[in-house]
Amino acid sequence: MSEHSFQGQTEASYLVPVFESLRRYDGLTAKRLAARAAQPLLRLPIVQNHAVQTGDKPADAALAVIIEQVMKLDAAADRVIADAILRLGIYLETYRSHSVSKRAIHHLGSGGLGDRRIALVQNWQVLHEALGEQPLSEPPGEHTLRSRMESEVFERLAAMLVNPRPIIEVSEPGEPIPISTAQTVDSAASGKVIVLGGAAIDHIWRLGSTPEVGTSAMAMSYTRAPGGKGLSQAVAAAHLDLDVSLIAAIASDDEGKEIESHLQREGVDTSLLKRIERSAARTPATGVFELPAGNSSAAVWRDGVELDISTIDAHAATLTSCDVLLLTFELPQSVLKHTLELVSTTSGHPVVIVTPGQPYADGQLLSPLLKQVDYLVGHMWELEGFAFSKKARLDPQLLSDDLLSLGLRSLCLLSDTGGGSIYERGKSPEQIPVPHSVLKESSVTRDSFCAALAARLIEDRTLTGNTIRWAAAAMASFTETYHQTPSYPLRATVDEMYRRITSREDS
Repeated sequence: MSEHSFQGQTEASYLVPVFESLRRYDGLTAKRLAARAAQPLLRLPIVQNHAVQTGDKPADAALAVIIEQVMKLDAAADRVIADAILRLGIYLETYRSHSVSKRAIHHLGSGGLGDRRIALVQNWQVLHEALGEQPLSEPPGEHTLRSRMESEVFERLAAMLVNPRPIIEVSEPGEPIPISTAQTVDSAASGKVIVLGGAAIDHIWRLGSTPEVGTSAMAMSYTRAPGGKGLSQAVAAAHLDLDVSLIAAIASDDEGKEIESHLQREGVDTSLLKRIERSAARTPATGVFELPAGNSSAAVWRDGVELDISTIDAHAATLTSCDVLLLTFELPQSVLKHTLELVSTTSGHPVVIVTPGQPYADGQLLSPLLKQVDYLVGHMWELEGFAFSKKARLDPQLLSDDLLSLGLRSLCLLSDTGGGSIYERGKSPEQIPVPHSVLKESSVTRDSFCAALAARLIEDRTLTGNTIRWAAAAMASFTETYHQTPSYPLRATVDEMYRRITSREDS
């Protein structure tokens, strides 16, 4: 469920999700403005007029106009937030000439979104003083900044772009604030992740126990929110500052629009979504009974709103050129097979991570394709369909031997009680640290593990002990705050949990 809520929406509010998408990873650049998701900004009259007057490309014109309007925001806090979160670099030279630390300037000018937020919060006072003003409030918490303040600033910036103020010449004392050249760098976002899976509206009832047949039980709480394994993994990856797109099927109904808006607010690119235009089509829904400690059962309804092979072929170039491809068994089996065959035929194909949630009736049908999977992440009960014998269905080592013999590169076997083991050919099993938590390992904690695994594999290029610990730290970060704030962790939060895990191991 989205955490964003702000008052006073205007006719320009449709631009807020665009800014929320563009703030990710390396922030707002001309190259990212040229992407399809940023087209609403390029169509603005103020941007088109600037392009005509200067001869600039639309994306370059949009960047120049946005910088100009950010500098006109009334409140210093708004200017500081917009500059840092979008990584425009407007005030970096000003910060350098004041008492802002080099570390803070580095994070504000070249750090990921999580780093920029932390630097902004920790240097709130001095950043305002560098602009010659005193902050009107105490430094915000990172959660407040992410869930409320950034959206409010984007709302005010959007209003100025849609209804620009007339130009008024104002003479102010002192030298003009120099603009860093950082905003003109046309750097491409690294770490491109594609998630291929499901998106649905989840209806979650939290119960003390599952009611017996013919009886009912009072739920402790009820939640309705966008969900699905594909959607969850995409959001988890976006929270780790990855450039992530989701390929999933939704209907063109209110629920589908709700899912699309949610993804945009969470920083996930929605340009690859398949929108079913059939008049009677309805977006998939899931009914979930969630019990204490993370146990759950669910019923899924799709009504034929699913991906097909033609959709995969339409996005073939994108799928084969990404860094990491996350796949789930929410897909029709024919679509999963076609996708695996597609990416395996290209040189330098992406790292493929597969999660077998909602396992197919006959796992053996996919056995020949396991050689095209780099990491299979699941539980014993989900993978037993691949086993060669009854014994292998009960023995993790025998099951891993069966799967690896078929060409699978790595098996990440998660335990219901947390942690697990990773098996690779010719190596001893690597243990996944067990996070301290009362929450049972579930699909949502696994989604966080898969997103973190993707993030570290992009950086490390190979599976190491530190990669595994960092992915385990992502699970631990999620479970630690699940009952208070069930939101996927940010990169800084995972880093802190990783330090805690490694310090315990060292001691």
